[in-house]
Amino acid sequence: MDYHSTPAKAPHPIGWLIALGVLLFVAIIAGTIATTLIFRDRALNNGSRELKNIALLLGQHLEAELKALTMVQNSLVERIRAEGIDDDQSFIRAWSGNDIHELLKERIIGLPQVRELGLVDAKGSLINSSRFWPVPDLDVSSREYFTSLETGSSAEQFLSKPVQVPADNAWTIVLARKITAADGRFLGVIGGGIELKEFESYFKSVELDKDRSVSLFRSDGLLVARYPAIDSAVGTFYYGFVSTMGPADSASKRIVGTMDGVDRLLAAQRIDGFPLVVAAGQATSAALSNWLEETKYLIGIAVLALLVTAAMLFLIIRKLSRDHRRSNQSLMSEKLRLHSAIANMPHGVCMFGPDKRLVVANDLYSTMYGLSPEQAQPGTTLDAILQARIAIGSSPKDSDNYIGTRLQEAFLPEPGYIINELRDERIIGISRRPMPDGGSVAIHQDITAQKRIERRILHLAHYDALTGLANRVLFLEEVSRALSECQTVGKGFAVYLLDLDRFKDVNDSLGHAVGDALLVEVASRVRACVGADDVVARLGGDEFTVLQAIGTSDNRDVALLATRLQRVIAQPFNVNSHQLTIETSIGVALAPAHGLDGDDLLKKADLALYRAKSDGRNGWRLFETAMEREAQSRLALAMDLRNALRAEEFELHYQPIVATESETAVGAEALIRWKNPKRGLVDPDKFIPLTEDTGLIIPLGQWILRQACQDAADWPSDITVAVNLSPVQFRNGDLVDVVKQALTETGLPPARLELEITESVLLEGSDKNLRILHELRQLGIAIVLDDFGTGYSSLSYLLSFPFDKIKIDRKFVSDLPRRNECAAIVGAVSGLARTLNIATIAEGVATAEQLILLRAAGVPLAQGYLFGHPCPKSAIQLRQPRSLKRAI
Repeated sequence: MDYHSTPAKAPHPIGWLIALGVLLFVAIIAGTIATTLIFRDRALNNGSRELKNIALLLGQHLEAELKALTMVQNSLVERIRAEGIDDDQSFIRAWSGNDIHELLKERIIGLPQVRELGLVDAKGSLINSSRFWPVPDLDVSSREYFTSLETGSSAEQFLSKPVQVPADNAWTIVLARKITAADGRFLGVIGGGIELKEFESYFKSVELDKDRSVSLFRSDGLLVARYPAIDSAVGTFYYGFVSTMGPADSASKRIVGTMDGVDRLLAAQRIDGFPLVVAAGQATSAALSNWLEETKYLIGIAVLALLVTAAMLFLIIRKLSRDHRRSNQSLMSEKLRLHSAIANMPHGVCMFGPDKRLVVANDLYSTMYGLSPEQAQPGTTLDAILQARIAIGSSPKDSDNYIGTRLQEAFLPEPGYIINELRDERIIGISRRPMPDGGSVAIHQDITAQKRIERRILHLAHYDALTGLANRVLFLEEVSRALSECQTVGKGFAVYLLDLDRFKDVNDSLGHAVGDALLVEVASRVRACVGADDVVARLGGDEFTVLQAIGTSDNRDVALLATRLQRVIAQPFNVNSHQLTIETSIGVALAPAHGLDGDDLLKKADLALYRAKSDGRNGWRLFETAMEREAQSRLALAMDLRNALRAEEFELHYQPIVATESETAVGAEALIRWKNPKRGLVDPDKFIPLTEDTGLIIPLGQWILRQACQDAADWPSDITVAVNLSPVQFRNGDLVDVVKQALTETGLPPARLELEITESVLLEGSDKNLRILHELRQLGIAIVLDDFGTGYSSLSYLLSFPFDKIKIDRKFVSDLPRRNECAAIVGAVSGLARTLNIATIAEGVATAEQLILLRAAGVPLAQGYLFGHPCPKSAIQLRQPRSLKRAI
């Protein structure tokens, strides 16, 4: 029997097509699912990453603002300790006055987020406030922040829970700082009230995307602020997410919110140095909204691809029965259709096989990098595509190691995300996922706009919003960096502190808009004066500072720059159609010569600035060690002055004013004297300027005015009393009322009171001060211009205000017998005054010869040692004609 083997039957082409069709179906479905999952993971990762960036940037901003408040509080505590205060009563006496109220107001000018700065004594009573004067009677001993700091714990600071202020129902938190004496004794608390609307306004300014929110928690889970606001949630504890952070500085998680029950992504960042956590959140549905749209699109494409594939397979199979060759062409056409679907993806998409060759890429990928169709056709190696991108200019700025690094990253076995900053300033985020066969698929997204917003937020945390200069935070960082270089390579530097002279007059007379525009122009001129590597900053208000690199021993550069800054700033400004001229005072400290600490260098530059202002403004001074001793001496003198008024250490002395023809007394000038138990008799030239700087001239001036009126009320009715006024008394705004009250209480007729001013009263806020002078003159009070002839514009003042009398300065009187020009000046002033119906008084008359010459010059009144030395009321004698004297 023969056995014939039947040859194996070759598979029919239709069978191969069916198998291929099944594989295509599986590939389309699997590819769609894989791509959908990639997009979903990318959406969640992008959402979490963006929330982390928002929380980090907001946390840095809030940290800078809170540290600025902390620096102010610490400086005040250091000042309290420096004054030697060691018990509660001393603290209350020294820090409850109007001068401290003004100091607190000044310290928070550059802290717009701070509603109020308040001082509380050891019993919980409010003793001073930047917001109120006089201070209201308020007991905070039961408040959370006070009880926490009073207990004796080691904590120096405490952040309170939010409370609503009764005055305007504004939500406020208090950042409180313990005040202790040098021996650790508890003296009280300094609290900074921060309105939560400031946080919410800043959160709002970040322009959060849809369904995003920002919350500020205390570390114990207490909600401090939230945007968008949920008022019922503020002040409530939420332990969930914050408690899961543990000691970590940052964390991210997906949770269901306890405030509103919304499933969301959360990212949190602790604020360094403060018990606060910033949490940025976004509803998960919002984070996945674009992914859902992409998924719908992909599913539609996949369904269409499946239908087209099925239809094409059916046609091909039917056609293969007639023409096998034509069916192969149909399969190629279907492949092109599949590629077309990928081409319509909303981001750049590319897929590489395990051989590192391109399998498929959409048009957006080629357009994003400027690749031609030939440069991005299937089969092209990744290396060739990267080389083409470098040649085109669409590669990162640092392209030396770019190709090797990218080839390694593209085929790692785990997913990844990288950010490339291209040479054309675009920023591309690339999300990559490995394929099971060893290949890789990547999504390319242009995130330039998002990164610009993040950089803008970072910029706001370090630069002044008005002038664009560095702010205090960035300046101190630059000083710290310069100090490191100083210690390592011996490179010295100078810190300049600039303060515009009488800038307040611009704001008061022309408004803050003109003042702000002037500050911008000043900033531009200062920046143009310094070198490219020097740093210019605005510390706040009209204070600027410069960091200049110099040699460690050569100070010539300091003198050159200081002089150039003064000269440039003194040039006229054209601001909003106003021609303005302003000058500046400058203090300079050097490193390492004057210290190796940023705050200490600023403090010493401030001491030098004070010396420049004391020497007449519009000058510059280099720090000297003696300035610290003088500052300590001034501080001690200021402390004694505060106690002197309460201890009644002041008294008034009087010097007669006589008629030159008859030598008959017509009045007396009141002169202040201070007899301190330790210091003895203190020269008025030493303590009067200090009372003006500290604001003590206000209560002291009220006492002088009331006492002089009371003493003069006992004198004969034809004798007047002259009282000197300080320019500071005009700034307080109630001078007319103070004068009226003194006259009313003492019963002295207004016609017997003379008020002496210097031309500086008219220099500072002339319109306002002229109005006050007119009101005083309408009461019947005589106004006297003192020290006439010593200023640069006195003649113009005789036209601006109808003075009753002018005083000829003693330097002209003393040289009358020896210098003909002095006699000519006195005669000219006397003649001019008679023409204007103004009486003249000659000061410093010490000899009979001077008196004779004054009579000849027509000067009707005189004052000086020839007629009597200043003495108390009980000892004063007013000279009569031909040496006949009578006591008043």
